[in-house]
Amino acid sequence: MKQAGNSTLGMVLMVLLMGGLTLHATRTRLAQDMVLVADEQQHHQDFWRAAGALQWGKVQHWPQTPGWQCQWWVTEQWRSCLLRMEDDRGLLQGSGTGRELALWHWVSLQGNQIRFRAHGWIDYCPLADAALCQAAARIQPGGNSGGDAAAGDEHQRAAALSSGAGAGF
Repeated sequence: MKQAGNSTLGMVLMVLLMGGLTLHATRTRLAQDMVLVADEQQHHQDFWRAAGALQWGKVQHWPQTPGWQCQWWVTEQWRSCLLRMEDDRGLLQGSGTGRELALWHWVSLQGNQIRFRAHGWIDYCPLADAALCQAAARIQPGGNSGGDAAAGDEHQRAAALSSGAGAGF
């Protein structure tokens, strides 16, 4: 009879050990998944912030100067930038302030007004020159991209792009 009690106790300990290992594995997996959920939530917030900035940029009045121009809505943490090109064409970029995720849309310009081009939405910069895409990110509120020489180079690249390789048009 003494042996039957020991085997029962051994089985109870084994079940407790297996339960503890299972709980530990579940807790570890839950902690990993919480990080993924937080990343996914941040991505969704960044996406909708960029989409909002894109729509907000569409209704803004933009000066008729060539090159990149940016406007900020601090309350909503939106940033919208417009690259004016030749022939009343342009590229509008929307993003959350301080965020890397940006959305882009090819636009038609009529004076200070913007009209989205059909099928012009894109979630990556469509310009062949990566430096031209990154020029908008360097523009700070109340300033330009870092000097008149940089703005001149940017304008020359934008003019070359719009006259020859206007992807998306």
